[in-house]
Amino acid sequence: MKDKLIFLFTLICTLIIFSPFLWLVLDLIIKGLNTIIAYGIDFLIAEPPLPGDGLGGIGTVLEGTLFMVLIASLISIPISLSTAVYVVMNERSKFAFLFRFLTESLLEFPTIIIGISVFIIFAKGLKLGLNGITAAIALSIIMIPYTTIQAIENMKQSRDKYLETGYALGLSDSNVIKLIVSEGREGVITGILIGMAKIFGETAPLLFTTVTSFNIFLKNLFSPVSAIPVLIFEYAFSPYENWHDVAWGASLTLMFIVIVLFTLTRFLIRRKI
Repeated sequence: MKDKLIFLFTLICTLIIFSPFLWLVLDLIIKGLNTIIAYGIDFLIAEPPLPGDGLGGIGTVLEGTLFMVLIASLISIPISLSTAVYVVMNERSKFAFLFRFLTESLLEFPTIIIGISVFIIFAKGLKLGLNGITAAIALSIIMIPYTTIQAIENMKQSRDKYLETGYALGLSDSNVIKLIVSEGREGVITGILIGMAKIFGETAPLLFTTVTSFNIFLKNLFSPVSAIPVLIFEYAFSPYENWHDVAWGASLTLMFIVIVLFTLTRFLIRRKI
């Protein structure tokens, strides 16, 4: 009887804690689906509407978001893997300790400061302007610690198993590193997916590195573009009802992307690829 009461009390507390979150998610799904269903598949490819001028889409900002995340991943993944390999293979080194410390510090670093810094250095100082490349640089800085830490933790496990074995078999340093990275690939891929999911929803740094003109499609690498989180931020506080509807649909699209990435991450972890 006592165990049942404890279980019931725990269940009630859990429901109370998660009820606001579930309510928000349900509200988002209902309102977001209404928008997407009303416009159909064109919602994902059409341009956002003019103020008060019917329902449009998020084609421009979806393209911009995918472009920024792709470039950010191309920047951050090599840096993260190189750092992880160095830290794992030189764990007692002062530089390895420093790299690990700085990487862990970045996890808690305010992303808005990263956005301001990238704006000052790259957009203004180097005159790159507000575009997808500038935004991708900011996002890559945010993504690096998530990918690096996850890779380090998994590579350490494979290093403990295969380092001495590899050297005992006469393998070179490069082959031992390849073996450790290969055996720790699940952590590397998991870290990459977690980092991508994180930067998909980032808003603060994009406010300083992208434009708020949402009807511009990507023409070249340095074209002014925007992103889904920025559109949501701008449209949610606008006085126009049709912009509110677009913001709901964009929010649901963004939530779906992030959920897919996290689901894929959990699947890969369970499968131990």
